[in-house]
Amino acid sequence: MLDDTLNILQIVGYQNSGKTTLIEKLCQLAELDGLKLGCFKHHGHGGKPDRLLKEKDTERYVGAGAFAAGVEGEGEFHFSMQHITLEQLLTMCQHLPLDAVLIEGYKQAPYRKIVCVKNEEELIGLSTLSNIQAAIYFSQEFQLTKNYAFPVFSAFEKDGITFGFNLLKGGALLE
Repeated sequence: MLDDTLNILQIVGYQNSGKTTLIEKLCQLAELDGLKLGCFKHHGHGGKPDRLLKEKDTERYVGAGAFAAGVEGEGEFHFSMQHITLEQLLTMCQHLPLDAVLIEGYKQAPYRKIVCVKNEEELIGLSTLSNIQAAIYFSQEFQLTKNYAFPVFSAFEKDGITFGFNLLKGGALLE
């Protein structure tokens, strides 16, 4: 696990549970606040993700066996690397001018987590993950039937997003 120089927050949940929506909202708040944010997604659907690098030469480099390839234009850089782990990715992030990193997925990783759910069955299924700081539900019909060791927020109210943003900035930790 990395040291505490970079705030890391995981957003986890099952497919179509609101993870991307929450990350978009947190990115918008970070931009308004001047926070430099890195966002990374674990492609958990089997197989390799679609290649971000569609540029012809870098595609050829990867096809020829390059372990890593990248392309830069007008100050924007796209990078691809084979067989990278989450820890390697986060180590690279420590060398970038980032204030925080949002990770979508990697449920078993040890970092602070917000769990996104559609219903309590999903929450029960995910509640045994490590380091859960909060849950946010994305359903108007959601009904809690039990208590949890972490706060549970509605995505339709501001409190959950505010709590998540404070976590992203390094505050509001649950032990």
